[in-house]
Amino acid sequence: MISAKLAEKFGITNNLQFIISAIVAALTVGGKAIGKEIAARNSTAIVYGFGKVISSIKGESK
Repeated sequence: MISAKLAEKFGITNNLQFIISAIVAALTVGGKAIGKEIAARNSTAIVYGFGKVISSIKGESK
């Protein structure tokens, strides 16, 4: 979808549109892998922080 909009806006050919699609897909997959790495390394801190947020929300609704 992103590559189609870019192709339409800038008059890009179909071949280049496929290359843009591949780059966007690669960045998406790479970003997800980096996010998983961060989550795996900091899982305890993430769960603890999320628990604090939920606890404060539940405490306010009493």
